[in-house]
Amino acid sequence: MDSDALVVFACSDRPIDRQVLRPSGHSFVSQPVRPLPRRPRDALRFLRGWVSSKMLARRLVADLEPAAILGLGGFAAGPLISTASVKIRCGLLNPDAVPGKANSYLAGRVQAIFTQFESTELRFAPSLRGAVHCVGCPVRAELLHADRLRAISTFGLRPDRKTLLILGGSTGAASINEAVSALAEDLDTFADTWQMLHITGPAAKFDADRAYRNRRIVVRTMKYCDRMDLAYAAADLALCRGGASTVAELAVTDTPAVIMPYPYHRDLHQARNAKAMVDASAAICLKDKCSLSANVATLRGSLLELLSESPTLEQMTLAVGRLAKPDAAMKVASWLANE
Repeated sequence: MDSDALVVFACSDRPIDRQVLRPSGHSFVSQPVRPLPRRPRDALRFLRGWVSSKMLARRLVADLEPAAILGLGGFAAGPLISTASVKIRCGLLNPDAVPGKANSYLAGRVQAIFTQFESTELRFAPSLRGAVHCVGCPVRAELLHADRLRAISTFGLRPDRKTLLILGGSTGAASINEAVSALAEDLDTFADTWQMLHITGPAAKFDADRAYRNRRIVVRTMKYCDRMDLAYAAADLALCRGGASTVAELAVTDTPAVIMPYPYHRDLHQARNAKAMVDASAAICLKDKCSLSANVATLRGSLLELLSESPTLEQMTLAVGRLAKPDAAMKVASWLANE
């Protein structure tokens, strides 16, 4: 929208933040801020990180004189918005169905709250609902235009097979990885019609490679994928968590899914994120039972049925695209640019 605009990310100091941001070409500043502590013994470390990050936020605001600030929904947004919101126009991105702790704390300090789901508005105080705008979840523009044949070639897959994409976020999902690896022999049954692209996360690739060794079904494993546009372009079905960005990406890429929400969040917000897709018959939501044998049994009944030339998969594929909101990023950017 404005080729002269400078975008600077104030992120956490976790390695994954740097890994994601470096290829973007944008400037970023790492903050020592920490999530709210669960244990009293971590309180001092949290306070030190908060105070240091607030001091850094003051210097950033003085140096950059930003026209607007957008909080992306995590704890790293806290110091900057709480410091700058009195003088600078601030907004929040709240892509999850349930607001997290950071957004709940910051919501009263901003002028706009951008949500992915209509139901999220009711989770904010009545006095704040006028600031809520349901625009969808911004996704990378390249997701909208990726080419399937290029994707198949990039990952070394076969063009005459359907592709099952397995992913669990940037660090992987241990319970999904373990369950799919345990199903390797069952998946061999579909070697003539399906193949797999498994993004394992850094810790699980070795074990996944060992599980798939000498199998008939074509499997490509990756620790991390920085070309998710191509991963979705190759996919005919995904097995994944229910993170807000994942749900949005599934919709804009017309990818039906079997969703196993992360089971350890207190508010189980990933299950609520998945509900919109389930209600539209675009996904199946399975409970992660935190037991390898139970998860294997669940996937054996649901996932394998979809791989068996099931008409359900065809219906899910037709339904998923109707949920897409591909212009979410433009709507948020328009607000930031005050247009």
